[in-house]
Amino acid sequence: MKKFIAYISILVATSSMLSCANFDEMNENPYAIYETTAESFVQPILYNTEYTIVNANKSLISPLMQNSVSTNYETSAQLVYNYVIPEATLSSPWSIYAQFGNAQYMLEVARKEQNPAMTGVALVLRSFIGAVLTDIYGNVPYFEAGKIALQGDSFDYTTPYDDQKAIYADILRSLEEANDCFNKAKQMYADKELTEINFNPICDFMYNGDVDKWHRFGNSLYLRLLMRVSLKTLEETGGEIDLGEEYGSINVLAKITEIYNCFVAGDGSYPVMRSVDDSARVTFSDKDSALYTPFYKTTSGVWRNEAACSTLTDLMIFRNSSNSIILEDPRFYRIFTKPMGAPTQILREDMKAYFEEKVSKQGNSLIGRYTSGSSSATRLSGAPGIGNLKNADSYALMNYDEILFLFAEAGARNWIPTGQVGYKKLYLDGILNNVLQWEKGWESHESFVHAASQEVIDLINYWDSQFDYSKALECIMTQKYIATTWVGVETWADYRRTGYPILKTNGPAASNRGILPTRMRYPATEAFQNAKHYEEAVSGWLGGENDMLTDMWWANTAESKALRKLGRQ
Repeated sequence: MKKFIAYISILVATSSMLSCANFDEMNENPYAIYETTAESFVQPILYNTEYTIVNANKSLISPLMQNSVSTNYETSAQLVYNYVIPEATLSSPWSIYAQFGNAQYMLEVARKEQNPAMTGVALVLRSFIGAVLTDIYGNVPYFEAGKIALQGDSFDYTTPYDDQKAIYADILRSLEEANDCFNKAKQMYADKELTEINFNPICDFMYNGDVDKWHRFGNSLYLRLLMRVSLKTLEETGGEIDLGEEYGSINVLAKITEIYNCFVAGDGSYPVMRSVDDSARVTFSDKDSALYTPFYKTTSGVWRNEAACSTLTDLMIFRNSSNSIILEDPRFYRIFTKPMGAPTQILREDMKAYFEEKVSKQGNSLIGRYTSGSSSATRLSGAPGIGNLKNADSYALMNYDEILFLFAEAGARNWIPTGQVGYKKLYLDGILNNVLQWEKGWESHESFVHAASQEVIDLINYWDSQFDYSKALECIMTQKYIATTWVGVETWADYRRTGYPILKTNGPAASNRGILPTRMRYPATEAFQNAKHYEEAVSGWLGGENDMLTDMWWANTAESKALRKLGRQ
């Protein structure tokens, strides 16, 4: 943590007033803390956070979760999909501590301004970032880490690692507080105590300063994280978790039900996302250097090093016994260029042989790569990809369809009163809305599909016919796995939490004892920059080794471990 704090100490001393109009300066100095209004922090925090997360998704989460495989089969290559993870890759997400600190500072500014709406936004941002950090690494610096810039001239350059259960309790408490803040702001506006509830749209390219959308994102995030801890709290305490003095102990399932009832009613005290227009997606642009994606300067050759993995491809491209394509998921060509994937966890020489075999008569690879630009092609079997993951105009923190899958899962577990018909409808609506999410921005392209397009109808009908009530959770979680591709760490978090989808993890080339990593190792720099607290963490909850085998607190359940074990049998 010392390096992070050193950057802040220098920048705090030289900070100057900053308006939203020149937020690109904050983007270029992601560690900066500025004396400015609370709203001025929103866009830089959003951009810099998602810049790091989407980069980590491509380099780490996607190969781990069998969305992609590397085409680099040189003997010196460290291959993430074989669980050999380079230091730079595993340590990259740690850098969002800078934004965690900025969100904490924004929170203090918002409270000084006595601005309940901006206080709510700051709490949502801090909660989102804190959850990402602990979901990747486990026990991490949390309670003191965000307060460094508030210490004045006296800096403590090291911070202790906090227990994940305590971190989650505080994050859930923060999201309760955020909901209260948003409700208070709305009431003050209704009572004419506030002349304006929204904030400057130039400070927020995601929601254009729309506080109601922030409110809905905050509660949707709350739902995600309640589901994250649900199985563990049920196993430990019958579903209870203590959020501290102000909110006391809550029952996780009761809170999920309360949020679900608001969803059904369309509003209420815990409003959530209502459509794809409410999705939390951070804006990027290849026309503005302050909004470039992390892949903007990536050469086409390097970009093409990542190929489609057959695990995901086989769930989206359907073939008959003659290997002819009979149905294609409309989302597929937004993600990959060609309808064929490569296996994961096979030996280097076998991977090399596989790629050399899968070529066309013209000598071109038949294996799909991530899309990098639009094409004039329509959706035809074997057509070039018609998406642009390389320079997308937005990437997701959380999409609307996720809450549909979360409620579907809760219904299938009999936690909320959906009934079988209800949770199946939520499941199918989740698939449909994820298709619609991938289509946003392509309305003028000839490849565009909508809810009434035959391709979409065929897909929904297919998954409707394949739904098995005796395997409802597996059906729901497998579709959520597809839907949360390129959504932060969600596929990996769901796998560790639920054991779904069932993934083979002990292929011939797999390391880490054939176990898909349960966490990322702490960055090597922590061993000397935060030595005392690092040693306490490693010798404590990790049992003496900074490994990738120790379960998260919320993933350490009998149900999850039993299902994950199936992938090693």
